Amino acid sequence: MFANRFMTGLIGFAALTGTAMAQDEGGTMVVLDGSGSMWGQIDGTAKIEIARDAIGRMMADWPDGQAIGLMAYGHRREGDCSDIETLLNPGPLDRGAVQAALEAVTPRGKTPVGASVRTAADLVGENGSVIVVTDGLENCGADLCALGEELAGSLSGFNAHVIGFDVEDAEGQLACLAEATGGRYIPASDASSLTGALQQVSEPEPEPAGPLFVDDFERAELGPDWTVDHPDPSGFIVDDGVLVTMTVAPGYMGDAEDQPNVFRWTAAEFPEGDWDLSADFTARMGEVQTLGGRRAIVQVGRHADVDNTISAYVYRQGNSNDDLWLRLRAMSGGTETRAEVEIAGDLRGYDLAQILRDFEEKGARLTISKRGRDYVGRLTMNGWSMQEGGPEVIETDPIQILRTQGDPALFAGTLGEEQTVAEFDRIEIMEVK
Repeated sequence: MFANRFMTGLIGFAALTGTAMAQDEGGTMVVLDGSGSMWGQIDGTAKIEIARDAIGRMMADWPDGQAIGLMAYGHRREGDCSDIETLLNPGPLDRGAVQAALEAVTPRGKTPVGASVRTAADLVGENGSVIVVTDGLENCGADLCALGEELAGSLSGFNAHVIGFDVEDAEGQLACLAEATGGRYIPASDASSLTGALQQVSEPEPEPAGPLFVDDFERAELGPDWTVDHPDPSGFIVDDGVLVTMTVAPGYMGDAEDQPNVFRWTAAEFPEGDWDLSADFTARMGEVQTLGGRRAIVQVGRHADVDNTISAYVYRQGNSNDDLWLRLRAMSGGTETRAEVEIAGDLRGYDLAQILRDFEEKGARLTISKRGRDYVGRLTMNGWSMQEGGPEVIETDPIQILRTQGDPALFAGTLGEEQTVAEFDRIEIMEVK
């Protein structure tokens, strides 16, 4: 995508110096989608312009001593799956060269994601990484899941991160490529989320320092470490190492001041810096019905009151398509911020009945991750996925909040008349440094 005929000499020099660095120490290759669809607009701005700006912002903070290269596909010829060009081999960052290369891109062609990643992997080698920004799915015949497994098996320490920019990865191919190599798949819908996604994958993933607080409910009563807002004892019990909670009134945590059975973990405290709040659960969210299903909800969050709360939740919408969503919702001083991603439904090839059984029998983990001022909601399945070959980890776009307050909290319920039953068997706060 970085078509740049006038930079031949610069590229040749990078090929001599940067490749050796990549082979010895690894490096990073940024692969930018130059297919024709990048002329599409978001909020009145072409996606190619948004991508140029976001990559430029990432490069502004790139460490001077860390090798990086640039590659593009689909930017020179229409209908040509071999249109892949390395603009800068991995080497010392030249921000001026990067900017010139970005400005020279003219989207026009196909989307050979797989072939581009394979070419990039050959350049960065072991301990290297690839960051792909694509607004389309593979359309040149590559099996991205198989490619990811191949690269993971042949290149030690290699990973590929994929950012799906304004694209629905319904079959999980983009996510599969990333996760098979130990990388991350992050959806991005606009300029802000693309910039945030690039920051996430370009910075080393912080290492968890270990759980600060853990509760696995191995006792007969909830006990003094917990406070239940507006308790209805007919709707919960601690039994056999799980907190079982059952809907007693429609609503959700953060919906109404008098919502029954919001469980606040008052003995636990959040660290000052970055953290993960996670809850492991199984849930009975109803059966598949002809005209929609149960409006079920399972939440983990940080909760003070309805005007100061943040939660990640799985939500079965119960409409005619019976959609399932992963949502991250925050209220700060009465102002709502939300990020969401549709994770399943009764259409587009999902086996909703099996998904509901997996939630009930195998369970999942809900997490809120705080990194600086960015918060992300994450759903991690326990060895299963929404579709065959699909990702086992799904994330929302990040939302930015200056501060949150309140206690770690759990809730399960419904927005309809039918009950939802959830079993929480663990909750933890992990400090991340």
